[in-house]
Amino acid sequence: MRTSIVFYSCLLFFSGSCVSNNEADHEEHEEHHDHAGVTFEPDKAKEFGVEFEIIAPGTFHDVIKTSGTIQPSSSDIQTITAKKSGIVTLNSGISEGAYVTSGQNIGRISAEGIQGGDVNQAAQANLNAAKAEYERLKPLHEEGLVTTSAFREAERAYKEAQALAGKINSTGASAFSSNVTGNIQNLYVKTGEYVEVGSPIATIVKNSNLILKADLPARESKHIGELESANFIPEGGEGLVKLSELNGKKVTGNVTTATNGYIPVYFSFTGNPVSYPGGYVEVYLICGERKGVISVPREALVEIQGNKYVYVAEDDHDYEKRLVKTGASDGERIEITEGLNEGDKIVAKGASIIRMAEVSSIAPPAHTHNH
Repeated sequence: MRTSIVFYSCLLFFSGSCVSNNEADHEEHEEHHDHAGVTFEPDKAKEFGVEFEIIAPGTFHDVIKTSGTIQPSSSDIQTITAKKSGIVTLNSGISEGAYVTSGQNIGRISAEGIQGGDVNQAAQANLNAAKAEYERLKPLHEEGLVTTSAFREAERAYKEAQALAGKINSTGASAFSSNVTGNIQNLYVKTGEYVEVGSPIATIVKNSNLILKADLPARESKHIGELESANFIPEGGEGLVKLSELNGKKVTGNVTTATNGYIPVYFSFTGNPVSYPGGYVEVYLICGERKGVISVPREALVEIQGNKYVYVAEDDHDYEKRLVKTGASDGERIEITEGLNEGDKIVAKGASIIRMAEVSSIAPPAHTHNH
């Protein structure tokens, strides 16, 4: 039994009443009737971006699905520290996760209004007093009116004040900025908080070199030597990131470092816009290679009441909804262990479009016909 579809108004954006209210009833109808096909006009398939793939056994890598985190490379971390004691004022827009450029001003530190005053002002005042005393005693010493020891003491005090003032002024500028372009990973202070000299203010991480830390289950430790690379999907994202396309390589992985049932395995790679330090990811560790495996893109599969289906194009118009059994996934493709044969032409992209068209056409028996 096969369905012919009047497509135009019902399918457009799939928001009409013919789809939205009765899909559950439609699926129940499917379960009890031999409805396995759908007719879809070629021009509509092209309009909605439907793409096809001819099934052919090929190479497939075994994978281990797990979780992990993105970490910065140690060479890409800059910690900004306080060059003077005082009250911090952060600039507008400065927060954890904010993007900053090299040389961008982040905030300032001021000691005005706090006990002890501004150390720069105090150092300058001390320098001025020492200079005045030195200049007062110098001509008196030349005339023999003061002792050499008294003059040398004044000279020593003046030089020490110069050194102290120079040191504070050269490192104690009220403004502080980033020396790298990247994201603020940590802010250790808030506006209005007091910091001492040397206290950390912020950590800024570049996004050029990153580390993927994957948690390999200890029960899979026998595969640690087989791990070649990894793919991952950022938390909340849909796009798959392939380390093979980002100069990725395994850094280390040691069974002896297993903790809480997991072995950390590290991969270095070049950063990209969708991966950022601190982010959680879904990881597909790529192991050994198998040949002669039938697989399909993830988006080729549709799930209906717990079963997986693929749409097989029988000709330019007609599609068979084929029940399949799946195996491993590498995050991009999924192994098909049963249901497809070499040479089958499947909907590789746009299966959800065919599904929505099919659901919109499921109707009482009077609306269907046999081929």
